[in-house]
Amino acid sequence: MKNTLYLMVFALCATAGAAQASEVVSAPAGMAKHGVDGPFFPAARPSAPAAPASTGDALKTQAMSRLKSNFDAADVAKTGTLTQQQAQKSRLGYVANNFSQIDVNKTGKVSFDDVKRYLQSQP
Repeated sequence: MKNTLYLMVFALCATAGAAQASEVVSAPAGMAKHGVDGPFFPAARPSAPAAPASTGDALKTQAMSRLKSNFDAADVAKTGTLTQQQAQKSRLGYVANNFSQIDVNKTGKVSFDDVKRYLQSQP
């Protein structure tokens, strides 16, 4: 008798779970549909934005833009130049490691134009 009762409860739970699993969750516009719905695994979540082009001239433009923003962030005095120590502290390792080649005038400071000129001279 107990076994029959357990089987009936199990069958009811399994049927209720199957009914919930078969419900289709429609995602609003701009939302990607995913398998499970719940607080930790939402069925609908924002879809990832389209990635910008990352080849050829577009890649060069993106790299220069990122380097310029990092250079400007490292230039805390807003002089338009960086010393080798500032480049190292700001994790601009390429600039810091090639500082003597970039600083052709041997002033101890480099501008973004100096860095750009050096990068363009490299093969």
